[in-house]
Amino acid sequence: MNSYLVSYDLDGAGLWAIINAPDKDSILATFPQLSVLDEKPESMSIADYAKLQSQETYDLAGPLPNWLAELR
Repeated sequence: MNSYLVSYDLDGAGLWAIINAPDKDSILATFPQLSVLDEKPESMSIADYAKLQSQETYDLAGPLPNWLAELR
């Protein structure tokens, strides 16, 4: 299982999470509205990325936060 940083553009504001999945295509097949990034964007601080890793990491097949579950 690999970890991918994802974002959802919400009228200029972004929602971010890290999703554990076999590959990017698995995420995009489930959530075509998401952007799947290969790496942390330069505009995201290391502290913000670490916070996502500790608080906003989900398995693709597991329980998801409401905003992701609603996109499904």
